[in-house]
Amino acid sequence: MKTVILAEKPSQAKAYADSFSKTSRKDSYFEIQDRLFSGKTVITYGFGHLVELDSPDMYDENWKQWSLEHLPIFPTHYRYHVPKDKKKQFNVVKQQLQSADTIIIATDSDREGELIAWSIIQQAGADHGKIFKRLWINSLEKEAIYQGFQQLRDAEETYPKFEEAQARQIADWLIGMNGSPLYSLLLQQKGIPGSFSLGRVQTPTLYMIYQLQEKIRNFQKEPYFEGKAQVTTQNGTFGAKLDPNETQATQEAFEAYLKEKGVQVGKQPGTILEVETEKKSAASPRLFSLSSLQSKMNQLMKASAKDTLEALQGLYEGKYLSYPRTDTPYITEGEYAYLLDHLDEYKHFLKAESIPTPIHTPNSRYVNNKKVQEHYAIIPTKTVMTAAAFEQLSPLQQAIYEQVLKTTVAMFAEKYTYEETTILTQVQQLQLKAIGKVPIDLGWKKLFGKESDGKEKEEEPLLPKVIKGETVTVDLQVLEKETKPPQPYTEGTLITAMKTAGKTVDSEEAQSILKEVEGIGTEATRANIIETLKQKEYIKVEKNKLVVTNKGILLCQAVEKEPLLTSAEMTAKWESYLLKIGERKGTQTTFLANIQKFVSHLLEVVPGQIQTTNFGSTLQEVKAASEKQEAARHLGTCPKCQEQEVLLYQKVAACTSEACDFKLWTTIAKKKLTATQLKEIIQKGRTSQPVKGLKGQKGSFEATIVLKDKFTIFLSEGQAYFLFFSNKFSEKKKTNYKKRTRRTTK
Repeated sequence: MKTVILAEKPSQAKAYADSFSKTSRKDSYFEIQDRLFSGKTVITYGFGHLVELDSPDMYDENWKQWSLEHLPIFPTHYRYHVPKDKKKQFNVVKQQLQSADTIIIATDSDREGELIAWSIIQQAGADHGKIFKRLWINSLEKEAIYQGFQQLRDAEETYPKFEEAQARQIADWLIGMNGSPLYSLLLQQKGIPGSFSLGRVQTPTLYMIYQLQEKIRNFQKEPYFEGKAQVTTQNGTFGAKLDPNETQATQEAFEAYLKEKGVQVGKQPGTILEVETEKKSAASPRLFSLSSLQSKMNQLMKASAKDTLEALQGLYEGKYLSYPRTDTPYITEGEYAYLLDHLDEYKHFLKAESIPTPIHTPNSRYVNNKKVQEHYAIIPTKTVMTAAAFEQLSPLQQAIYEQVLKTTVAMFAEKYTYEETTILTQVQQLQLKAIGKVPIDLGWKKLFGKESDGKEKEEEPLLPKVIKGETVTVDLQVLEKETKPPQPYTEGTLITAMKTAGKTVDSEEAQSILKEVEGIGTEATRANIIETLKQKEYIKVEKNKLVVTNKGILLCQAVEKEPLLTSAEMTAKWESYLLKIGERKGTQTTFLANIQKFVSHLLEVVPGQIQTTNFGSTLQEVKAASEKQEAARHLGTCPKCQEQEVLLYQKVAACTSEACDFKLWTTIAKKKLTATQLKEIIQKGRTSQPVKGLKGQKGSFEATIVLKDKFTIFLSEGQAYFLFFSNKFSEKKKTNYKKRTRRTTK
């Protein structure tokens, strides 16, 4: 009897192997021996998705080139293939799976993990005549892994999640492979260059950013006037605001309002109407889901959602934090118990031994078995990091680990308690309110220091001691202010907006579904969606703010007449039925038939929509930018053949003559050169100014780049060092583009 364990990636496979008594590493798999298994047992792995859906040209030659005549693209049967760079690993996995009697699916415990596993198993032809089991765990700690293998589930229980994920995958393919050429070709007919891609989550996310950007762009500041008072008492002064607050469009109107209340601008007598002191408290922040942690790290360190997920994944694979792609801020009583057992170790790491943590009873704010479905909140594991290991982490990983530990320990600390005093002051018929807050016990806030939980406002000022009925002097002033536009999205606030996208749709049913599935995208895919929008050059990041580019604006203008492409409602409708597939109450066939109907609808109505859309000045700006970009590609006459031109490509500048082999790599000494610098090298033989940010064995330096005889690139740093690049250029490989250094003395 042979058992094969299928992991999602090499690091995961190694973590599994390390949890067993005997392990032998082979080429692309592990052989293990343990009392849990009888007979030969092997752990093999993918590189994430080893299998991909076929592209349209793999079905029909007519679908190779984009053409409106050949739309829609509806294969009768959806096929998969193994990319060339993954075939070697796939063949190893295939051989192991085919020879297995029992297959244990041990990919990530979620919908995507099911898709990865079953796609590989089916492509390998190993989906029949075997026993299938499922590992379902949230931690890569040895104890959690071993316990998970002791409690394997029947794979049939989770198989519907594969069918659900596959239906989503194919539907996304249909929208992309039909919608992208449809809009691109129609926009090209309007004189808009380039290609455009559409996606069920990608496009509404882009439109969310665009809508807010347009709201900010069209925002008209408006002046308004409000009142503020300085109240002088026997024991000091304090500021107060009108209660209820009142604003007027002009100063004259505001002063007229004051006159109606029997008061005027300036000093006048008043009376303390009420003094109320109340003791209040605030609980510690909720535990982290992936989205909330991505938002937090963007706020603290301006980290992208992708960078946070990658850093978090490393901490998970290092067995220091629990599974990262979780959508819940809750844990179960089981996790609470082990956190309590290791609480002193967490506090020691944080150097927080002196902070009291007396709460040892689960609180429903953090612990709720019913709200933990597949994965629990991001929390520390039983393996507490050493100081030496912590020093080896990147700054982002250090910040993440500390945040997760502090938030977890805070759950056991006392509430933050404070005394809030409210003073009401009467001036004729006008009432003023002042609120002051005095901390009594910082409680969990001691863990965070000045940072607090990132949400608390600055503490209200201390108020002087006053008594009810006391006569005071009130100095009332009128302040001129102006309305402010909303803030643009950051990656952190966009992640939150994607998660709460249900608020943007009108349908109550859609709102309910989006609330249940937590918005558009998933915890695992939102970061990738944002990265895709950047890579497609639909958005860019400026000072941590997301900005829609002209290309992105054109796409938004093109799709805005098709609400299902711009709002989260399509995701709601999809998820509604996908959930039915996962519950065996719906079928892939019905779902995909409806997707095809939607694609057919687009083919029918979009041409007319594009034809009547006015793209305005944005189109002219895009054309100008395209022309400028094309002009920048022309670097000058080839310095070798002196006949043809040198053009700039993505990674290399090359002569257009087939007979000439001149090439110049755009990245030299790990520094990507600008088009201007490359032009100088081609046209003048050298850069006019030293290039900064070059990297060598001794770190960063700056140097002039010179084109020497035999077309060798020469970098000089002062007159002490020379760096030569060989002219042995290869048509296909950069490996022949060797460099050597030599030291010279003056």
